[in-house]
Amino acid sequence: MSEVNPDLRSWALDCYAQPGIAPALLALQDECAQDVLLLLAVTWLWSQGRRVPGQSLAWLVSQHSPWQQQIIDPLRLVRRRLKQDSVTQGLYQQAKRLELDAELLQLTRLQEWALEVAVSGAGELREQLQALCAARQLTCDERLESLLAVYAAAAEAATQTGFSSTAG
Repeated sequence: MSEVNPDLRSWALDCYAQPGIAPALLALQDECAQDVLLLLAVTWLWSQGRRVPGQSLAWLVSQHSPWQQQIIDPLRLVRRRLKQDSVTQGLYQQAKRLELDAELLQLTRLQEWALEVAVSGAGELREQLQALCAARQLTCDERLESLLAVYAAAAEAATQTGFSSTAG
């Protein structure tokens, strides 16, 4: 595991840029209704040798979900609709930036909440990701399991290369 990076936002941006991470996260989001920000937060903690216990995961999800559902999801819908129309490309770029800004703000909040409830002892990343699915009350079907495995492998490989040590 890499050295501790206390800034989830910087770590998440670095992680997202690593090979295989973005496609895996987007597939988890679009095909399996997974929350990218929560996946990144759990992975960030894991990279530091920490985890969020089951009951606390449910609390973390409950803290995060209103912002995700009321702000980020609607912005994503607007951005995706604007992307389809060549006349609205200026608005599309503004919506894209606004969505990213809302996500980055939420990562700052997630960092604070996650650190409140995190405990030592990371264990297996894939198990923590599965626990997150359970906390979100999502059934882990075969496709979800497969995508979680792909994401976990990519995140583990990226973390072992020490990418987070360059964040800042």
